[in-house]
Amino acid sequence: APVAAGGEAEEEEGSNFKAAPKVGVSELMQKDADDESLRKYKEQLLGEAAKAGAPVGDPNDPRRVVITEMRVVFEDRPGGDIVYALNSKKDVENLKNKPFVLKEKCLYRLQISFRVQHEIVSGLKFTNKVYKAGIRVAKEEEMLGSYAPQAEPYTITVPRRTWEETPSGWLARGGCKAESSFADDDGVTHLSYAYSFEIKTDWK
Repeated sequence: APVAAGGEAEEEEGSNFKAAPKVGVSELMQKDADDESLRKYKEQLLGEAAKAGAPVGDPNDPRRVVITEMRVVFEDRPGGDIVYALNSKKDVENLKNKPFVLKEKCLYRLQISFRVQHEIVSGLKFTNKVYKAGIRVAKEEEMLGSYAPQAEPYTITVPRRTWEETPSGWLARGGCKAESSFADDDGVTHLSYAYSFEIKTDWK
């Protein structure tokens, strides 16, 4: 659930935990190479990334996490879901200039599709912050786990199991801006983007 404005979320318990050192795909495959069953397991786990000489992703694109689509999924919106195809960096940059409408008390979720390329991304976390009149009014965090490079996109839904309910009342209505990011367990931000929306009494 979103965290109300008034400061960042408290540091999670277990902050003394230290993640294991990062290991590249090629290095991971070379370990225990003589163990046939373990090799097959790693190939199954890593998919395309495990194939020698078959890099995943454009070698001229250094990004490891690339967003491909943002979808606003609704329980009962008359026009169905709102979909933004993000096929280029320009599409991502223009996202903040294409606000969508949330009707008061409607139920919705965000569905994000993204590709991972070049190397494994460990301990990925999705963060979404919403601002109104420059004040942060909500914060959502989801621990996603680790992802191997592959050509096909991964898809996540936030919240995973429930719906988000749009607030109502005159204080809630109006324009909002949001910032989303994907960061790993080293605190490296692999992807960040902004979008905007309006809360209204109706869908238009």
